[in-house]
Amino acid sequence: MAGKMKSNALRAELAPEIGVAANAMRFTVNIAQDVGDQLKEIAFENRVSESSIIEVALRQLFRRVGPGQLGAFLRQNGACLRRRS
Repeated sequence: MAGKMKSNALRAELAPEIGVAANAMRFTVNIAQDVGDQLKEIAFENRVSESSIIEVALRQLFRRVGPGQLGAFLRQNGACLRRRS
């Protein structure tokens, strides 16, 4: 019982609106095959959706790293604008 209470408190702290359809925005993104495979495996093993993993991970990233640092980190690791041709 204590584990469930701790889990609910952590969820409320992280993002009380995760999974609420009224708060959802739709994105379509392309990611590398290996990243997608890992995402699907983690989602399956933990019985959560891929989109909830992405949302929680991004929320944590945005809380921990400022915009300037994040931009520099992303560019250093190969991030760029992706355009359709």
